[in-house]
Amino acid sequence: MQLRKVVNHGNIRWRVTTRLNGKRKQRFFESREGARGWIKLLNADDASGGFWGQRTVAERDEIISAFNASRERQVPLLEAILDWQPLVPAKSASVREAVALYLGSLAASSFRSASLKQIKSNLKQLASELDCTPCREVTSTMMEEWFMKRNWKRSTIDGVIAKVGPFFSWCVREGYSEVNPCKAVKRPRADKEPPAIFTPYEAKKLLEEAYRTDNGLVPFLAIGLFAGVRPMEIMRLKWKNISGQYIEVSAAKSKTRQRRLVEVLPSLSSWLELGGELPARNKRKRLTALVAKCGLKWQQDIMRHSFASYHLAMFRSAEKTALELGHRDSTMLFRHYRELVQIADAEEYWSIKPPT
Repeated sequence: MQLRKVVNHGNIRWRVTTRLNGKRKQRFFESREGARGWIKLLNADDASGGFWGQRTVAERDEIISAFNASRERQVPLLEAILDWQPLVPAKSASVREAVALYLGSLAASSFRSASLKQIKSNLKQLASELDCTPCREVTSTMMEEWFMKRNWKRSTIDGVIAKVGPFFSWCVREGYSEVNPCKAVKRPRADKEPPAIFTPYEAKKLLEEAYRTDNGLVPFLAIGLFAGVRPMEIMRLKWKNISGQYIEVSAAKSKTRQRRLVEVLPSLSSWLELGGELPARNKRKRLTALVAKCGLKWQQDIMRHSFASYHLAMFRSAEKTALELGHRDSTMLFRHYRELVQIADAEEYWSIKPPT
């Protein structure tokens, strides 16, 4: 048996010359390692009961190709074979069909009614847009075009992806799609408009008007303005969840299903001592009337944004503010919640107390 480096058809190859079943044979390999591997197989053939000699030419070629491929990829051949999984026939479903199946699977989910309503709304919009398109043909570009067509802002796109992304992950799990197109979506830059917040004067005016004309709303407003608790979370609170030092937002009451304790600062404590309804009944109608009476403009998350902005300016700790908000870090705080305010305004905000 000979191993020699030669030129074969203009290419450098490693040639093995030997005799198999009484006949002279030559094989060419791209690498010395591949050639030596074949030689080892031949030398071990006698010890293995003549396995190699009993293989057809096609079988030998297949074994050698597999061996060479395993070496190139640095994966043991036996390990690759043992880890092999049979191919599962691809399922086919249009976006509309898959959405119907997915929504049906959510019937027994633990989503709150408001979240489930938003998921259904976003997925029905998606189904209306892509309709009969097979799930596995939906691309990130198609998703981006959908967002652009609706002229959605970055914050809206983030919210829609949060609701639609799990649907495509489910499609991957069920075999209707190979990838989740939401994961590679290029999002526009963050909205340029700073978050809306109340000025100290507006916050004080709102609280004092509630104190005079609708005292039951005071806890809702005070907790939102001075603790930054989300409005939907406030509506799940009861007085027993508030102690002298902290507001306990349990996992069941939290939007993120993560329990947290929010500090009761002196300004908040003074307003909570007035009592009121917790939760407030018929809150939406009463709040609308109160805001109109004050001549103010109510915008989404304005109380939480106000709290974040004034808390950061007053205490100068992004980590502390993010912790109070229930965020994992300060990224969300700087991206969506904080408006720049002066320290004097922050001091005025945190000094707002009930009329005496």
